[in-house]
Amino acid sequence: MLKESEMLKKLQNTLSKRRFLHSMGVRDEAVKLAEHYGADTEKAKIAAILHDCAKYISNEQQLKKCRELGLALDEETMSCPPVIHAPLGAYMAKTEYGVEDEEILNAIRYHTVGRANMSVLEKIIYLADMIEPMRDYEGVDIIRRAAYEDLNAAMLAAIRQGIEFNLKKQSVIHTDTIRCLNSIIKETEGK
Repeated sequence: MLKESEMLKKLQNTLSKRRFLHSMGVRDEAVKLAEHYGADTEKAKIAAILHDCAKYISNEQQLKKCRELGLALDEETMSCPPVIHAPLGAYMAKTEYGVEDEEILNAIRYHTVGRANMSVLEKIIYLADMIEPMRDYEGVDIIRRAAYEDLNAAMLAAIRQGIEFNLKKQSVIHTDTIRCLNSIIKETEGK
């Protein structure tokens, strides 16, 4: 695996300045959340740094690259172009940055739509991406507060916000997001 400094240099050379700063904000937030919830801070840092490593590629080129690489994308993912960078990013994290840890790769892979039975690290990266300091949307402060009070409550608020955003745009809501929502509701009921 590349050293953190090498990852950062490579990202600085490929991502836009704004996307790079976003990734640094996600890194800082993910480390704080990992410390708060007793998760592995090093894994959180790496997953956060690399979560958008494929974002420098246009949506159209991401789809083309996935096809060329034989990365299987379901119909829903292909109909949600802004989320394709997540599975492609996991692939690139492994092949271009040398990440072998499946937990880190899954945190990158599922940071956009979620999935059922997410690990603590996956939830941390999902939330850190939504609440990093550059994020400024209606309701972000509620999610930010919840993130340090109850991880699942924060996930429910974040998923709800994402679903409402997509409904307003009349965009497809990925089935994995619904599965993630249902899984967290069941997990919360089980307490």
